[in-house]
Amino acid sequence: MKVAEIQSWAERQPFRPFTVRLNNGARYTFGDPRNFGAPRDYRVIVYFGASELVVIDPDSIAEIIQN
Repeated sequence: MKVAEIQSWAERQPFRPFTVRLNNGARYTFGDPRNFGAPRDYRVIVYFGASELVVIDPDSIAEIIQN
């Protein structure tokens, strides 16, 4: 997945929930801006769940789904 595409989803105003599906089938739903984190270059993204933290390589994202 291209970094620019991920950045555009993450920075939409107002924020709208989205889900990323990874190449391995895992899915992470960013239902709130607080679920999402990334350095300025978006070379990795971070999912902050209720009790978990997952670092995601953008190259492993197969699809972004608007919720």
